[in-house]
Amino acid sequence: MSELVPIFQSSYLYEIEIAKTKLESREIPSYIKNEYVNNIAVFPISQNYYLMVSQRDFEAAEKILAENNDLPETGHQDPVAP
Repeated sequence: MSELVPIFQSSYLYEIEIAKTKLESREIPSYIKNEYVNNIAVFPISQNYYLMVSQRDFEAAEKILAENNDLPETGHQDPVAP
């Protein structure tokens, strides 16, 4: 199994979930890092969420997320290079 690398980060979980769904529709597995941080914190904290993919899937995932500029357009998305 290849190492997981971040492909997308946002302070909004819903943006990460949109990108994750897009990858899953193309059969590219992904993992959301920090998904449950606010579930265990006593007070909600500002936390960046990261969408992680296998290093071997990075290029394909990057192309999928870049298609038609389908990343959420809130100005908060930050593509991440390995």
